[in-house]
Amino acid sequence: MHRCAIAILPALIATALGAGDFPALYNTEPGNPSPMPAEEALAKIKLPPGFKATVFAAEPEVQNPIAMSFDPQGRLWVAENYTYAEAPLKFDLRLRDRIVVFEDNKGDGHATKRTVYDDSLQMLTSIARGNGGVWAMCPPQLLFIPDMDASGLTGGTPQVALDGFTVPAESYHNFANGLKWGPDGWLYGRCGGSAPGNVGVPGTSAEQRVPLRGGMWRYHPQRKVFENLCYGTTNPWGQDWDEFGELFFINTVNGHLWHSITGAHYVRSSTLDPNQHVYSLIDQHADHFHFDTGKGWQASRDGAANDLGGGHAHCGAVIYQGDNWPAEYRGKLFTLNFHGRRMNTERLERTGTGYVGKHEPDAFFFGDPWFRGIDLATGPDGGVFVLDWSDTGECHERTGVHRTSGRIFKITHEAGVKTPPASWDISQLSPVELAKMHRSANDWYAREASELLQSKALAGEDLASARETLTKELDRGKNPVLRLRALWTLRLIGGADDAKLRGLLQNKDEHIRTWAIRLLTDEWPLDTCLSQRPARPEAQPPADLLAEFARLAKDDPSGLVRLTLASTLQRLPVADRAAIAAPLLARTEDAADHNQPLLVWYGLIGLADHDLAALPALADGCAWSQMRKFIARRVAEDLDKNPAPLGQLLKLAADRPAAFQADVLGGMSEAFAGWRKATKPATWDALVAKLDPSLAGYARDLGALFGDGRALDEVRRVALDKTGDLAARKSALQTLVDAGTPETRKICEQLLSERFLNVVAIRGLAQANDPALGAKIVGAYRSFALLDRPQVITVLVTRPAWARALLDAVAAGKVPRTDIAAFHARQMQNLNDPALTARLTEVWGDLRESPEGIKQLIAQLRTELTPEALTQADPRAGRAVFAGLCAACHTLYGEGGKIGPDLTGANRDNLDYLLENIADPSAVVAPDFRMSLISLKDGRVLAGMVATKNDRTLTLRTMTDVQTVERSEIAKIEESPRSMMPEGLLAVFTPEQRRNLFAYLMGHQQVELPAAK
Repeated sequence: MHRCAIAILPALIATALGAGDFPALYNTEPGNPSPMPAEEALAKIKLPPGFKATVFAAEPEVQNPIAMSFDPQGRLWVAENYTYAEAPLKFDLRLRDRIVVFEDNKGDGHATKRTVYDDSLQMLTSIARGNGGVWAMCPPQLLFIPDMDASGLTGGTPQVALDGFTVPAESYHNFANGLKWGPDGWLYGRCGGSAPGNVGVPGTSAEQRVPLRGGMWRYHPQRKVFENLCYGTTNPWGQDWDEFGELFFINTVNGHLWHSITGAHYVRSSTLDPNQHVYSLIDQHADHFHFDTGKGWQASRDGAANDLGGGHAHCGAVIYQGDNWPAEYRGKLFTLNFHGRRMNTERLERTGTGYVGKHEPDAFFFGDPWFRGIDLATGPDGGVFVLDWSDTGECHERTGVHRTSGRIFKITHEAGVKTPPASWDISQLSPVELAKMHRSANDWYAREASELLQSKALAGEDLASARETLTKELDRGKNPVLRLRALWTLRLIGGADDAKLRGLLQNKDEHIRTWAIRLLTDEWPLDTCLSQRPARPEAQPPADLLAEFARLAKDDPSGLVRLTLASTLQRLPVADRAAIAAPLLARTEDAADHNQPLLVWYGLIGLADHDLAALPALADGCAWSQMRKFIARRVAEDLDKNPAPLGQLLKLAADRPAAFQADVLGGMSEAFAGWRKATKPATWDALVAKLDPSLAGYARDLGALFGDGRALDEVRRVALDKTGDLAARKSALQTLVDAGTPETRKICEQLLSERFLNVVAIRGLAQANDPALGAKIVGAYRSFALLDRPQVITVLVTRPAWARALLDAVAAGKVPRTDIAAFHARQMQNLNDPALTARLTEVWGDLRESPEGIKQLIAQLRTELTPEALTQADPRAGRAVFAGLCAACHTLYGEGGKIGPDLTGANRDNLDYLLENIADPSAVVAPDFRMSLISLKDGRVLAGMVATKNDRTLTLRTMTDVQTVERSEIAKIEESPRSMMPEGLLAVFTPEQRRNLFAYLMGHQQVELPAAK
């Protein structure tokens, strides 16, 4: 059995800076509830045998703890955030945040002294000690607070180190956080995808700032250099380095575990990637999720599904490298599962070029329903500290903020190493003694000693003896981990120059070779394939070093080394990239790797922008199908401006196997999506003459795009062949629609009543600006399959005359009123035709999009949706309503669309949360969920969310389909501040249907659909 211990903090010694005028705190939760006492929460913690937990500190000594850091004296520094508020307030800037310091002078797991270091901050998300002060992330700024005296416990005036960490007005989540020192001496941080920034030192011009679009970033305080290391994910909130210096971070929504790879573009839940040529994104590095997407995250709460992990949201991360816990825990990554109130355990396995996270059984559980674990850290005695925000809210503080609670727990093992407090303070050790700390079994000492030695080097101290000690380890040591620690510190204190690092490129250990490459290229500017480059001088890599990198790319057996070389592409001048990329592309063992093909492509994007003609030769020696498709797509996209590279690629393909030809044609087809016509490449006919017969469909469709009369004849024949394969006919008809030939309309009208083909036919008819066509489409409405009818409505509401024909059919009972969703109603309003809007209100109803209308709707719904009414509702019937209303855009229990956020993990059992989001979805909307209005030159108005865009086309995702249009056909693009989700979603349904829907949404598990009548 485990043991729990507690000590109520007696009179903690406080040195409060300005404590007398610190604003009074207040709570905003209805009923003003209070958490259970800290000792009761402690008693509810369940630990593996031999472990014990203590309350290191609790309210009122610590409240709203959001982040922590240690100093070389072994003191725990904690950031308290009070300014974060609930919607619609977002931030209460009448309050302030503060930094407090805790000391444990007895070493028994209980703080004995508390000091307020600074209480002048606002929007504080994280802190890190270092360089004689504290680094504090207070978006939009990174601040440095210098110490006022030798004690290091009094902060001076904050200085702005960086700015541009934007806090969007429409969203108050996902912004920059997570300050931690890396083994390379850089200060690392995180940022969510919906808080884009443009970062630089104060005064940096707009064109010199570095774009921040989610993921990990780092800052070098001495060189004043900022780098955005990767892009994507949703809201990273936890990171740590393993014993080999590999960085892993935790994300709270779409995939929880990621290997931080410099230059990577990761899967994200909503935001568009900033580069139009990225094409595909790297997914998470775990092989599992911590909730059952078929049942929903709420079915995994409270330990009900320990084998899964308890929920989708995660905070904090620590890779245990202390000496107190048993050996079987060393090297495992632990993260706090926010909803499951536990630690998830991840085993990090090397595979391919990187790592995969394997789920191990959860062993640490927190039974307090208020537990909101938010950060983890290992301390000087090897114990793990756990920050508990302590609140009732689960998501975005919809229930209000409880500012007067907070806990810090400490977890240790009774049989582990016991390190007395006297040994925690390493600040007075000599340089040699600090250098020897790299051999400590507790990585905490190695990290703190390395940072101290760097500070001494910056101060000009003589560190010759320390360098000698570390050089001996690096040159003669047998343990690669200790050698790496020595290498990192030597680089920071001037003991590992480039000549030394070049020698390490021959080392037999893959991690040492990997770090030699990283440190050799550390000062080269990072491109990350965005349009803006950092404002740093262009590096001129030595030719002999590039030759050595090319040799490693060709011959090195380590996938991790090859991954690092792929990252390095984005640090090279674009003219030098092909020489390193070519041998990487020839490595057949990486063809299906999780990371490598995409990472190499990200490095080649800049080369393509600079020298498109270099790509065909790379394709010729490439062993990766995906890369050949990307190369073909990229050169095809520039066909009008620069046709020669595509011509060269087609010439190569003519003499290559069918697989090569298929990749080239597949990439071309993706490039030409949405194009009406394209100039035929000079080498196209020669390729067709030698094309493998299995690729005749590609030749037909692309030939039609190039205006080949024989190809068009074949396309027409296939489309109209009633005995032909349906999929082939749909593809052929779509080719005709894309080509927009004079006879396209006639063929589409001919197929208007042919089920499953007619849904493609109306896309062709949509381009014809003929008022009479609206009535004709409405007349064929019942010929369409049920699942295709929403697309018919979407087409009809793009033109006023067609929308009037639709409303007349609704009034006559020929089209069900409920077939018109609020999305369609709003689209009719977007046409700006007063008579049409009046007819919409008469036939369909009012969207209630005014603030007063929304307020009235919410009040009406609260009256309808009482607990008693919901108890009597039918969730199965509600699922049917959801399927017709919401599933086109939202996923719930693993089913539905991907346009809007996945609702499975939302705070759905909170009625107020649902009412706010359904009745007033535009109150808080991330930039990439905003609606765009596209006015076309043919008179149509399209409304939806921009999914992708490039120089030639724009792809719009609507509630019912995805449409790609040429920019030349667009008259005007307007971005609306409103969400794509309309306010009047519920207006078309009866009170009973609304009750059923809410009963389903607020349920905790999937239900069966009602039996068909």
